[in-house]
Amino acid sequence: MSDAPHDPGHWLWRLSASGWCQAAARELEAGAARVGSRRTAITHARRAAGMALNGVLVAIAGAGADRMSCETRWGRSYIDHLRALAGGDDETRAPLSLAAAASARALLEIGVMPERGLVQLSAGAHAPARQALELAETLVRACAEVVADADQART
Repeated sequence: MSDAPHDPGHWLWRLSASGWCQAAARELEAGAARVGSRRTAITHARRAAGMALNGVLVAIAGAGADRMSCETRWGRSYIDHLRALAGGDDETRAPLSLAAAASARALLEIGVMPERGLVQLSAGAHAPARQALELAETLVRACAEVVADADQART
C-alpha cells in the first residue's frame, strides 16, 4: 500500500498510485471504444498515459520524496507530463526508462487531426488512433511496473 498523502480534492493526491493506474486502464478502454474518432481516441490515449504518470508521482511520494517536488516534477496536465518525460534527461524521467520516454515522444508526435492536403498511406483508416493507444498502453504498463515495484519495496 502507498504511504503517499491522500487528499480527495487535490489533482494528484485524490487517488492512490494503483488507483491512478486503474483509471489509466479505464481511459485506454474508452479510447479503444472510440478508435473510429481519431481526435477522441488519441486524446484518451494521452490522458491514459498522463494518469499512469500520476500514479508514478504518487508512488515516488510514497517512497519518501517531497510532496511538492512530486506535484511540480512533470507539470500538472497530462500533456505537461508527456512533454517532460519525452524531453527529459535521466533525472527527469527516472524511475522510467528511455523506452518510456521514446513512447511519450512518439505519442505526442501523432497529430489529433490529419494534415490537410496530404494523402496518408497507412495500415488503415484508424492507424494513427491505434498507434496512439498502443503507445499509451506501453506507457501505462511501464508505470504500473514502477508502482508495483514501489509497493513491493515498502512491504
